Amino acid sequence: MSSEYTSGAGNHGASYTISSLSERPELMGQHEAVGGSGWPEFMLHDPVAIANWGNMITDFAADQLFMLIGDEIAAVINTVPLRIDTDLAKLPDRGVDWGVEKSVADHESGIRPNALMGVQVVIGKDFRGKGLSGAAAGEMIKHTRRRGCDHVVLPVRPNGKHEFPLIPMDEYIRWQDANGLAFDSWLRVHQRLGGEIIKICRESMIIPGSIAEWSKWTGQRFPGSGQYIVPFALNPVEIDVERDLGRYVEPNVWVVHHCAQ
Repeated sequence: MSSEYTSGAGNHGASYTISSLSERPELMGQHEAVGGSGWPEFMLHDPVAIANWGNMITDFAADQLFMLIGDEIAAVINTVPLRIDTDLAKLPDRGVDWGVEKSVADHESGIRPNALMGVQVVIGKDFRGKGLSGAAAGEMIKHTRRRGCDHVVLPVRPNGKHEFPLIPMDEYIRWQDANGLAFDSWLRVHQRLGGEIIKICRESMIIPGSIAEWSKWTGQRFPGSGQYIVPFALNPVEIDVERDLGRYVEPNVWVVHHCAQ
């Protein structure tokens, strides 16, 4: 099944081509570079993602999409197929980590997927502010329908939450804008596309590291034990000097798009 086609995109009406790594494997390097460009350094050190990324890219190359404008990748859309319970309230607290592990395990066991989980949508640095994020989320939904799956499930990382790291996620997602939509712009994108907020996944990713590693990742000093505010972290990072351990637990929000036709 080919996913490559040309469409219009964004608030500026830019034309783009949707393709996948299975169709354009020569763009792997650019795909990886753009995909990693949207995150603070510490987010690139989730041990579960690192352990499973190779299998994910190899086994699910057709589900690793990108938006091409000219010869450049403007956006990366990473998804994985998996089988979920029809009772969406059972989506687990372990969001990204659970989904990546389960997709690989389901594939190895021959379990037929009924959903795609969105792992990330990253807009390339030179293409931000052009309205491509909504178009990219829409392409994820279209791809899920073409795959014959019933749902897109996303452990959404609200992109404004890092500005309020001491506010519980439960409270943050209740904030609204003047139109009654979510205060958070990335949650609003999904609401406008028909996404349903299901629940919080409180331990979507867990990133441990030594104090030296956390200092390298953040450029900060951690002279004593306690909770530290780290730029772009949604929650404080817990530092334990005696154990030489920094531990960050990332909360996300399960959002589901219903794609059954």
